[in-house]
Amino acid sequence: MKQWIGVVCATLLSVASVKAADAVDPKKLADVLTGDAKSSAAHNPQCKLFSPAEIAKYLDQPVDAGQNAAGGSGCQWPAKKDDSADAMVQVVPSRYFVAPSGAKGFRPLPNIGTKGFVAPQYGGWSAGALVGEVGIWVNVSGKTAKESAAIALLEETIKRRKP
Repeated sequence: MKQWIGVVCATLLSVASVKAADAVDPKKLADVLTGDAKSSAAHNPQCKLFSPAEIAKYLDQPVDAGQNAAGGSGCQWPAKKDDSADAMVQVVPSRYFVAPSGAKGFRPLPNIGTKGFVAPQYGGWSAGALVGEVGIWVNVSGKTAKESAAIALLEETIKRRKP
Protein backbone atom coordinates (compact mmCIF):
# COMPACT_ATOMS: atom_id res chain seq x y z
CA MET A 1 0.00 0.00 0.00
CA LYS A 2 2.81 2.43 0.89
CA GLN A 3 4.42 1.79 -2.50
CA TRP A 4 1.25 2.82 -4.32
CA ILE A 5 0.96 6.00 -2.27
CA GLY A 6 4.43 7.00 -3.44
CA VAL A 7 3.60 6.29 -7.07
CA VAL A 8 0.34 8.25 -6.82
CA CYS A 9 2.09 11.21 -5.17
CA ALA A 10 4.84 11.21 -7.79
CA THR A 11 2.25 11.09 -10.56
CA LEU A 12 0.26 13.95 -9.06
CA LEU A 13 3.39 16.05 -8.72
CA SER A 14 4.27 15.32 -12.35
CA VAL A 15 0.81 16.30 -13.52
CA ALA A 16 0.94 19.49 -11.45
CA SER A 17 4.20 20.43 -13.15
CA VAL A 18 2.57 20.48 -16.58
CA LYS A 19 1.56 23.95 -17.70
CA ALA A 20 -2.17 24.50 -17.74
CA ALA A 21 -2.05 25.01 -21.50
CA ASP A 22 -0.24 21.69 -21.98
CA ALA A 23 -2.64 19.81 -19.73
CA VAL A 24 -5.42 20.08 -22.30
CA ASP A 25 -3.28 18.25 -24.87
CA PRO A 26 -4.18 14.58 -24.22
CA LYS A 27 -0.88 13.29 -25.67
CA LYS A 28 1.26 15.54 -23.46
CA LEU A 29 -0.81 14.72 -20.40
CA ALA A 30 -0.55 10.98 -21.13
CA ASP A 31 3.23 11.30 -21.52
CA VAL A 32 3.51 12.97 -18.12
CA LEU A 33 1.24 10.41 -16.44
CA THR A 34 3.20 7.46 -17.83
CA GLY A 35 6.62 9.08 -17.52
CA ASP A 36 7.07 8.84 -21.28
CA ALA A 37 7.61 12.54 -22.00
CA LYS A 38 10.29 12.64 -24.71
CA SER A 39 12.70 14.91 -22.86
CA SER A 40 12.18 13.30 -19.46
CA ALA A 41 14.32 10.18 -19.90
CA ALA A 42 17.33 12.30 -20.86
CA HIS A 43 16.94 14.18 -17.59
CA ASN A 44 16.08 11.15 -15.44
CA PRO A 45 19.00 10.62 -13.02
CA GLN A 46 18.56 6.83 -13.09
CA CYS A 47 18.77 6.78 -16.91
CA LYS A 48 22.04 8.69 -16.69
CA LEU A 49 23.65 6.06 -14.47
CA PHE A 50 24.22 3.46 -17.20
CA SER A 51 24.63 3.33 -20.97
CA PRO A 52 22.74 0.68 -22.95
CA ALA A 53 26.05 -1.15 -23.51
CA GLU A 54 26.68 -1.29 -19.76
CA ILE A 55 23.16 -2.56 -18.99
CA ALA A 56 23.45 -5.17 -21.77
CA LYS A 57 26.18 -6.89 -19.71
CA TYR A 58 23.70 -7.49 -16.87
CA LEU A 59 21.21 -9.15 -19.25
CA ASP A 60 23.68 -10.85 -21.58
CA GLN A 61 21.89 -9.28 -24.55
CA PRO A 62 21.61 -5.88 -26.29
CA VAL A 63 19.16 -3.31 -24.91
CA ASP A 64 17.55 -0.12 -26.14
CA ALA A 65 18.08 3.29 -24.57
CA GLY A 66 16.69 3.83 -21.09
CA GLN A 67 13.07 4.90 -20.73
CA ASN A 68 11.23 6.48 -17.83
CA ALA A 69 9.62 3.94 -15.54
CA ALA A 70 7.84 3.79 -12.18
CA GLY A 71 6.34 7.27 -12.47
CA GLY A 72 9.73 8.79 -13.28
CA SER A 73 11.44 7.35 -10.18
CA GLY A 74 13.09 4.68 -12.31
CA CYS A 75 14.64 3.91 -15.66
CA GLN A 76 14.00 0.78 -17.70
CA TRP A 77 16.16 -0.60 -20.51
CA PRO A 78 14.16 -3.04 -22.69
CA ALA A 79 16.00 -5.80 -24.54
CA LYS A 80 16.20 -5.30 -28.30
CA LYS A 81 15.10 -8.81 -29.29
CA ASP A 82 13.39 -10.37 -26.26
CA ASP A 83 10.11 -8.65 -25.33
CA SER A 84 10.16 -10.29 -21.91
CA ALA A 85 13.63 -9.03 -20.98
CA ASP A 86 14.63 -5.73 -19.43
CA ALA A 87 16.57 -4.15 -16.61
CA MET A 88 15.29 -1.42 -14.31
CA VAL A 89 16.78 0.85 -11.67
CA GLN A 90 14.43 2.69 -9.32
CA VAL A 91 15.25 5.13 -6.51
CA VAL A 92 12.61 6.23 -4.00
CA PRO A 93 12.59 8.01 -0.64
CA SER A 94 13.47 5.51 2.08
CA ARG A 95 9.97 5.62 3.58
CA TYR A 96 8.63 3.88 0.42
CA PHE A 97 11.17 1.05 0.46
CA VAL A 98 9.72 -2.33 1.41
CA ALA A 99 11.77 -5.49 1.01
CA PRO A 100 9.62 -8.45 -0.16
CA SER A 101 10.71 -10.60 2.79
CA GLY A 102 7.70 -12.91 2.42
CA ALA A 103 8.55 -13.80 -1.18
CA LYS A 104 9.56 -17.38 -1.87
CA GLY A 105 13.32 -17.40 -2.48
CA PHE A 106 13.91 -14.09 -0.64
CA ARG A 107 17.47 -13.81 0.62
CA PRO A 108 18.92 -11.01 2.75
CA LEU A 109 22.12 -9.32 1.58
CA PRO A 110 23.56 -8.07 4.88
CA ASN A 111 26.68 -6.57 3.26
CA ILE A 112 24.75 -4.29 0.89
CA GLY A 113 23.20 -1.16 2.37
CA THR A 114 20.56 -1.61 5.05
CA LYS A 115 17.87 -4.24 4.56
CA GLY A 116 19.63 -5.44 1.41
CA PHE A 117 17.92 -8.34 -0.36
CA VAL A 118 17.62 -10.38 -3.52
CA ALA A 119 14.52 -12.32 -4.56
CA PRO A 120 13.06 -14.00 -7.63
CA GLN A 121 10.33 -11.85 -9.14
CA TYR A 122 8.22 -11.71 -12.33
CA GLY A 123 10.37 -13.87 -14.58
CA GLY A 124 13.61 -12.49 -13.23
CA TRP A 125 15.35 -11.19 -10.14
CA SER A 126 14.98 -8.13 -7.93
CA ALA A 127 17.53 -6.73 -5.53
CA GLY A 128 17.36 -3.69 -3.32
CA ALA A 129 18.65 -1.90 -0.26
CA LEU A 130 18.25 1.22 1.80
CA VAL A 131 21.19 3.55 1.24
CA GLY A 132 21.09 6.72 3.31
CA GLU A 133 17.84 8.53 2.65
CA VAL A 134 16.81 6.47 -0.39
CA GLY A 135 15.68 3.01 -1.27
CA ILE A 136 17.29 1.53 -4.37
CA TRP A 137 15.54 -1.27 -6.21
CA VAL A 138 16.82 -3.01 -9.34
CA ASN A 139 15.28 -5.70 -11.48
CA VAL A 140 16.55 -7.91 -14.30
CA SER A 141 14.05 -10.04 -16.18
CA GLY A 142 13.86 -12.38 -19.13
CA LYS A 143 15.35 -15.72 -20.14
CA THR A 144 18.92 -14.60 -19.45
CA ALA A 145 18.22 -12.93 -16.07
CA LYS A 146 20.39 -14.15 -13.21
CA GLU A 147 20.41 -13.58 -9.47
CA SER A 148 24.09 -12.61 -9.65
CA ALA A 149 23.31 -9.96 -12.28
CA ALA A 150 20.65 -8.35 -10.07
CA ILE A 151 23.08 -8.20 -7.14
CA ALA A 152 25.87 -6.80 -9.33
CA LEU A 153 23.52 -4.16 -10.82
CA LEU A 154 22.45 -3.11 -7.31
CA GLU A 155 26.05 -2.83 -6.12
CA GLU A 156 27.09 -0.80 -9.17
CA THR A 157 24.04 1.47 -8.88
CA ILE A 158 24.94 2.24 -5.27
CA LYS A 159 28.54 3.06 -6.32
CA ARG A 160 27.48 5.36 -9.16
CA ARG A 161 24.80 7.33 -7.33
CA LYS A 162 25.87 10.70 -6.05
CA PRO A 163 25.33 11.06 -2.30
